[in-house]
Amino acid sequence: MAYSSVTHTPLGYMRAVATDIGVCRIDWQQTPFTIEPNHVQARQNDVSRETISQLHAFLAAERKNFTIPLDLSAIASSLQKWLLVLKDVPYGDTISYADFAERWGNRKAARAAGGACQRNPLPIIVPCHRILKGDGSYDNYSGGDNKNPQHPDNVYRKQWLIELEARGQQKRLAS
Repeated sequence: MAYSSVTHTPLGYMRAVATDIGVCRIDWQQTPFTIEPNHVQARQNDVSRETISQLHAFLAAERKNFTIPLDLSAIASSLQKWLLVLKDVPYGDTISYADFAERWGNRKAARAAGGACQRNPLPIIVPCHRILKGDGSYDNYSGGDNKNPQHPDNVYRKQWLIELEARGQQKRLAS
Protein backbone atom coordinates (compact mmCIF):
# COMPACT_ATOMS: atom_id res chain seq x y z
CA MET A 1 0.00 0.00 0.00
CA ALA A 2 1.25 3.48 -0.81
CA TYR A 3 0.40 6.75 0.88
CA SER A 4 0.88 10.33 -0.25
CA SER A 5 1.26 13.87 1.00
CA VAL A 6 1.03 16.86 -1.32
CA THR A 7 2.41 20.39 -1.06
CA HIS A 8 3.06 23.51 -3.09
CA THR A 9 6.64 24.80 -3.12
CA PRO A 10 8.51 27.64 -4.86
CA LEU A 11 9.34 25.09 -7.60
CA GLY A 12 5.87 23.66 -8.12
CA TYR A 13 3.59 21.03 -6.66
CA MET A 14 5.16 17.97 -5.07
CA ARG A 15 3.63 14.70 -3.97
CA ALA A 16 5.62 12.38 -1.72
CA VAL A 17 4.55 8.78 -2.29
CA ALA A 18 5.58 6.42 0.50
CA THR A 19 5.12 2.84 1.61
CA ASP A 20 5.36 1.54 5.14
CA ILE A 21 9.11 1.14 4.46
CA GLY A 22 10.01 4.59 3.12
CA VAL A 23 9.50 7.22 0.44
CA CYS A 24 9.47 5.61 -3.00
CA ARG A 25 8.68 8.50 -5.35
CA ILE A 26 8.38 12.26 -5.58
CA ASP A 27 5.88 13.40 -8.18
CA TRP A 28 6.61 16.97 -9.22
CA GLN A 29 4.62 19.15 -11.57
CA GLN A 30 3.60 22.75 -12.15
CA THR A 31 -0.15 22.35 -11.73
CA PRO A 32 -2.10 21.02 -8.74
CA PHE A 33 -2.58 17.26 -8.51
CA THR A 34 -6.15 16.33 -9.32
CA ILE A 35 -6.35 12.59 -8.65
CA GLU A 36 -4.24 9.93 -7.00
CA PRO A 37 -2.90 7.05 -9.08
CA ASN A 38 -4.87 3.81 -8.56
CA HIS A 39 -2.23 2.20 -6.35
CA VAL A 40 -1.84 5.23 -4.04
CA GLN A 41 -4.09 5.89 -1.08
CA ALA A 42 -5.32 9.47 -0.77
CA ARG A 43 -4.10 9.43 2.82
CA GLN A 44 -0.82 10.17 4.49
CA ASN A 45 1.53 8.20 6.67
CA ASP A 46 4.40 9.38 8.86
CA VAL A 47 6.94 8.94 6.06
CA SER A 48 4.97 10.92 3.46
CA ARG A 49 4.35 13.75 5.95
CA GLU A 50 8.00 13.82 7.06
CA THR A 51 9.16 13.82 3.43
CA ILE A 52 7.11 16.95 2.73
CA SER A 53 8.40 18.57 5.93
CA GLN A 54 12.02 17.87 4.98
CA LEU A 55 11.46 19.07 1.39
CA HIS A 56 10.11 22.39 2.70
CA ALA A 57 13.08 22.78 5.04
CA PHE A 58 15.51 21.95 2.22
CA LEU A 59 13.92 24.44 -0.19
CA ALA A 60 14.04 27.11 2.54
CA ALA A 61 17.80 26.46 2.99
CA GLU A 62 17.15 25.17 6.51
CA ARG A 63 18.18 21.56 5.79
CA LYS A 64 21.09 20.13 3.82
CA ASN A 65 20.45 16.38 4.10
CA PHE A 66 17.42 14.14 4.09
CA THR A 67 17.01 11.60 6.86
CA ILE A 68 13.88 9.86 5.69
CA PRO A 69 13.99 6.15 4.83
CA LEU A 70 13.93 5.25 1.13
CA ASP A 71 12.01 2.37 -0.39
CA LEU A 72 13.78 1.42 -3.63
CA SER A 73 12.29 -2.08 -3.77
CA ALA A 74 10.16 -1.41 -6.88
CA ILE A 75 13.15 -0.04 -8.84
CA ALA A 76 15.34 -2.19 -11.08
CA SER A 77 18.59 -3.14 -9.33
CA SER A 78 20.72 -1.42 -11.99
CA LEU A 79 18.95 1.92 -11.37
CA GLN A 80 19.12 1.33 -7.60
CA LYS A 81 22.92 1.21 -7.86
CA TRP A 82 23.00 4.49 -9.80
CA LEU A 83 20.69 6.15 -7.24
CA LEU A 84 22.77 5.01 -4.27
CA VAL A 85 25.90 6.49 -5.87
CA LEU A 86 24.00 9.69 -6.73
CA LYS A 87 22.71 10.00 -3.17
CA ASP A 88 26.31 10.38 -1.97
CA VAL A 89 27.06 13.55 -3.98
CA PRO A 90 27.43 16.10 -1.16
CA TYR A 91 25.24 19.14 -0.67
CA GLY A 92 26.67 22.14 -2.50
CA ASP A 93 28.89 20.05 -4.78
CA THR A 94 28.39 19.46 -8.47
CA ILE A 95 30.08 16.81 -10.58
CA SER A 96 30.08 15.93 -14.25
CA TYR A 97 28.16 13.04 -15.78
CA ALA A 98 31.55 11.36 -16.42
CA ASP A 99 32.55 11.79 -12.76
CA PHE A 100 29.20 10.34 -11.70
CA ALA A 101 29.76 7.39 -14.04
CA GLU A 102 33.26 6.92 -12.61
CA ARG A 103 31.86 6.81 -9.06
CA TRP A 104 29.42 4.18 -10.34
CA GLY A 105 32.29 2.16 -11.73
CA ASN A 106 32.80 3.09 -15.39
CA ARG A 107 33.81 6.62 -16.43
CA LYS A 108 32.84 5.83 -20.03
CA ALA A 109 29.21 5.35 -18.97
CA ALA A 110 28.44 9.09 -18.86
CA ARG A 111 25.44 8.69 -21.18
CA ALA A 112 24.03 5.97 -18.90
CA ALA A 113 24.63 8.31 -15.94
CA GLY A 114 22.45 10.90 -17.67
CA GLY A 115 19.78 8.28 -18.25
CA ALA A 116 19.85 7.35 -14.57
CA CYS A 117 19.37 11.01 -13.63
CA GLN A 118 16.41 11.26 -16.01
CA ARG A 119 14.76 8.15 -14.50
CA ASN A 120 15.37 9.22 -10.88
CA PRO A 121 12.03 8.77 -9.04
CA LEU A 122 13.22 10.82 -6.03
CA PRO A 123 14.35 14.21 -7.37
CA ILE A 124 15.94 16.55 -4.82
CA ILE A 125 16.16 13.77 -2.20
CA VAL A 126 18.44 11.82 -4.55
CA PRO A 127 20.16 14.92 -5.97
CA CYS A 128 20.34 14.48 -9.74
CA HIS A 129 20.39 18.28 -10.02
CA ARG A 130 24.03 18.17 -8.85
CA ILE A 131 25.16 16.49 -12.08
CA LEU A 132 26.35 18.85 -14.83
CA LYS A 133 27.96 18.70 -18.25
CA GLY A 134 31.73 18.35 -18.32
CA ASP A 135 32.11 22.09 -18.93
CA GLY A 136 29.98 22.89 -15.86
CA SER A 137 26.93 24.06 -17.79
CA TYR A 138 23.32 23.18 -17.06
CA ASP A 139 21.97 21.18 -19.95
CA ASN A 140 19.09 18.93 -18.95
CA TYR A 141 16.75 18.45 -16.03
CA SER A 142 13.58 16.43 -15.78
CA GLY A 143 12.49 17.78 -12.40
CA GLY A 144 9.25 19.64 -12.14
CA ASP A 145 7.53 18.93 -15.40
CA ASN A 146 7.12 16.36 -18.14
CA LYS A 147 8.42 18.81 -20.75
CA ASN A 148 11.57 18.04 -22.68
CA PRO A 149 14.49 17.96 -20.19
CA GLN A 150 16.15 20.73 -22.22
CA HIS A 151 13.13 23.03 -21.82
CA PRO A 152 14.26 26.33 -20.23
CA ASP A 153 11.74 25.97 -17.36
CA ASN A 154 13.19 22.60 -16.37
CA VAL A 155 16.78 23.82 -16.67
CA TYR A 156 15.82 26.88 -14.57
CA ARG A 157 14.67 24.58 -11.74
CA LYS A 158 18.02 22.77 -11.82
CA GLN A 159 19.86 26.10 -11.69
CA TRP A 160 17.61 27.28 -8.83
CA LEU A 161 18.51 24.19 -6.76
CA ILE A 162 22.23 24.51 -7.45
CA GLU A 163 22.18 28.21 -6.53
CA LEU A 164 20.20 27.43 -3.34
CA GLU A 165 22.90 24.99 -2.28
CA ALA A 166 25.70 27.39 -3.21
CA ARG A 167 24.13 30.07 -0.98
CA GLY A 168 23.81 27.49 1.79
CA GLN A 169 27.51 26.65 1.48
CA GLN A 170 28.49 30.33 1.56
CA LYS A 171 26.34 30.84 4.65
CA ARG A 172 28.03 27.92 6.37
CA LEU A 173 31.52 29.17 5.48
CA ALA A 174 30.68 32.68 6.74
CA SER A 175 29.54 31.42 10.16
